[in-house]
Amino acid sequence: MTGDEIGFSEISDVYRNERRSKTLTKLPANFYLKAEEHLRKLKEEHCAAILIPNNPNSMMLWDQIGKLDKRLKHIYEIRERKLALSALDNMVGAPPPDNMTKKDRALYERLVETLTTFRNHTELGDCPPPAAPLAPALEPEKIVQPKIVEPEPQTQPEEPAPEEAIIVHVLEDIPTFVSLKNTYNLKKDDMVTLPGQFARLLSSKGKVRIVGS
Repeated sequence: MTGDEIGFSEISDVYRNERRSKTLTKLPANFYLKAEEHLRKLKEEHCAAILIPNNPNSMMLWDQIGKLDKRLKHIYEIRERKLALSALDNMVGAPPPDNMTKKDRALYERLVETLTTFRNHTELGDCPPPAAPLAPALEPEKIVQPKIVEPEPQTQPEEPAPEEAIIVHVLEDIPTFVSLKNTYNLKKDDMVTLPGQFARLLSSKGKVRIVGS
């Protein structure tokens, strides 16, 4: 590793120093960029190592990647917390913190801008917006009693009128036919009583002669 590179040891030192200090520590030049680049290279080495069966470097690299990734996240979180507190202090006149990187300064200025905008809209001298007029009270609705409809009395169905019966004289043999109640097998010269509809039908066809009812 050359003097310009950042490795696990350098990242661990930054992590320990940042955790112990209440203010931002001075980071090595281009720390964020170089740290991310080192992590990327480790991941590439791990991808190549797992292609070799039973390669002991595979697990070692994976363990180192996990530890390095966790420490970088802790560094970011610790510095972000310090920048947020410094932005709050700036609201009461405190100067910006020292040892900010370009990335840190961008976050700090955004936080200050957000806090300033928020406070400008919540000063005690600001008049609250006028309250909306109260809606007129509504008159109570009249209670309408439901109309009770008496059920109509049910009428009994009318009984069908008794079927008309007519006496006929059979003029020729007639094939067997059936009514709702009887089966008829009429022969020539029979004198029988038939329902009115059958008697008139057969009479119209000249099969019988109506004698009476």
